[in-house]
Amino acid sequence: MKSNTVPYILSFLAICISMCTQAQVQIERQVIGNAGGDFTGSTIGVNATVGEMIVSTENANGIIYTQGFQQDLVGDSSISFVFKSTDASCIGRENGFASLDSIRGCNLPYTILWTNGSRGLTANNLATGDYQVQITSANGCESEIIKFTIGYLSEEDCDLNLFTGFTPNGDGLNDQWNITNVEAFTSVDVTIFNRLGNKVWEGKGYDNNTVVWKGENLSGNELPSNTYFYVVEYDGEMEKGWVELIR
Repeated sequence: MKSNTVPYILSFLAICISMCTQAQVQIERQVIGNAGGDFTGSTIGVNATVGEMIVSTENANGIIYTQGFQQDLVGDSSISFVFKSTDASCIGRENGFASLDSIRGCNLPYTILWTNGSRGLTANNLATGDYQVQITSANGCESEIIKFTIGYLSEEDCDLNLFTGFTPNGDGLNDQWNITNVEAFTSVDVTIFNRLGNKVWEGKGYDNNTVVWKGENLSGNELPSNTYFYVVEYDGEMEKGWVELIR
């Protein structure tokens, strides 16, 4: 028998039809000669190990044609992912957070179930405690069960500390009305009123940094020394009181 690799071409269609490392591959053989003639054989099935393979076919004249190909694993039976979690801000708050990202493997779509009842890539509003999450693919693959614990970032109670005075005189000391623990809440909104009940300032998402009252009115002008009244709203709760502005 004679063996040839060039200029003849062996073409084939390789289809992975099972999810295993010994993948069943269907080969449709076609030998194309350098004179334009071709020979097509029947479709065959072989057990192909993932990696490089060589397929041979023989024509009626006893000439063997060979062709190598790379057999990749299609439909991996494992699921990979990236998991992250963030603790609740402090004792008593239910603002812990967990998420999944970069999910790969098996077949889409994925079903994600968290033990707090959440579905999807994220689980929000988590109190301190133990949780689990698992990913299931459309063809029944299951990820490992991810077990995690949500703790808290601060060991103190989540209470806002609203000071009763500040001195915005430009000396760098106590120049703005800071509210302790604002970072423990999803959003803190502040409205300031004068003695007549007129709104003189407001800020949404109060953070003691980019949104903070420095003794100015809505137009950015300095307010005079006086007693002012605040309404602070945060996560469905409300605080009211007074604050002394001293220049």
